[in-house]
Amino acid sequence: MHFYEKLLISIVLFLGVTIGTAGIIGNYVKVIENKKPVTKDHIIFDSL
Repeated sequence: MHFYEKLLISIVLFLGVTIGTAGIIGNYVKVIENKKPVTKDHIIFDSL
C-alpha cells in the first residue's frame, strides 16, 4: 500500500476510536447522573 493509503486508514481509525470513546463516556455520565438520588431540599423549576 502507498503511504497516503496507510495515512488515510490511520486517520479514519483514530477518528472512529475517538468518537466511539466520547460516546461511551457521554452515555456513562448520563446514566450516572440519572441514578443520583433526589433530595427533598431541591426545588425543580419546570416552567421557566
